[in-house]
Amino acid sequence: MRQINDPIFGDLEYDKSKEGWTKRIPLGIWFGDDYELDIVVKCEEDEDITGEQREAYKSYLAKLSIISQEFPEILLSYYKDHYEEFEERWEVSDDQKIDVVDADATLGVFDTIQLFIDKKGNYGWLSEFFSDEYRISVVLSDGKPRIFQGWDVFEDFGIVDDDVFGEMYFDNGWRKKIKTDINGIDGEWLLLVADAMFSDDEISPEQKANYQKYLQNEKKFLEEFPDELLDYYQANYDLIKDIWEDADMYDPNSMTPESIKSLIRFKRFYLHKTGNRYGWVCECAWDKVYGLSIFYDNRYKGELLIGTLDDLIV
Repeated sequence: MRQINDPIFGDLEYDKSKEGWTKRIPLGIWFGDDYELDIVVKCEEDEDITGEQREAYKSYLAKLSIISQEFPEILLSYYKDHYEEFEERWEVSDDQKIDVVDADATLGVFDTIQLFIDKKGNYGWLSEFFSDEYRISVVLSDGKPRIFQGWDVFEDFGIVDDDVFGEMYFDNGWRKKIKTDINGIDGEWLLLVADAMFSDDEISPEQKANYQKYLQNEKKFLEEFPDELLDYYQANYDLIKDIWEDADMYDPNSMTPESIKSLIRFKRFYLHKTGNRYGWVCECAWDKVYGLSIFYDNRYKGELLIGTLDDLIV
């Protein structure tokens, strides 16, 4: 295995499985120096470590004391935002219940595996949180720590400050959280996604126009979608009752536009990269895995449609 001695990183060896130069280092905060993780400096084996990566590591070390103060509350906030998922998938202990949990409790189920430094000089932790089945990326190179689900965010991380959307982060598309009361919860955070393949892809004029169009007509949307949803439910009830054991409790002829709203929950607003489609991805009672979409399609005179997730995003 090839080894080098770098002026900033010290002794490193190349790990093909991690696609970078690596060694074990102490985390240095919270858990004492006995707690170690891998540092991985992303390079091909025949490539040199870049100046940006060396500066990134120096920045990381300099920021550790600030991170140790800021991050616990950020992690706690993330835990509360995703609490319903954790409670549904795993048994939650009494001290981790949402009404009593504190920052120390969330740190106790935070397990950092790797410090990741990409070729652009972005850096952060790849970690497991709450369960070894749940992985998060903690971006540390952009001001305050930011948490993303999964470990793939560093494959192509980027940031834009858009004239329509404001600050957006690339994580399989341009994303940000928006506050809305669309589910009847004042100030609930939901996800806004402008579809894109890579962080080099700009948010398109069509995506900007569609989002502005939606915001201008949101009141009309809120008035229209319950009737459309009820029509969809009634037209597809025979299929729905085959996959939903509680369908008999919601007879299609007894449902109203108001009552049908209780069977869905808005989760994220999605703008297709072509500019043809834009709208909401929703959870629904009869299909908890895939949900449904409620969206506009510009190819059909901006008609409001209801369909599967693929109908909106593919």
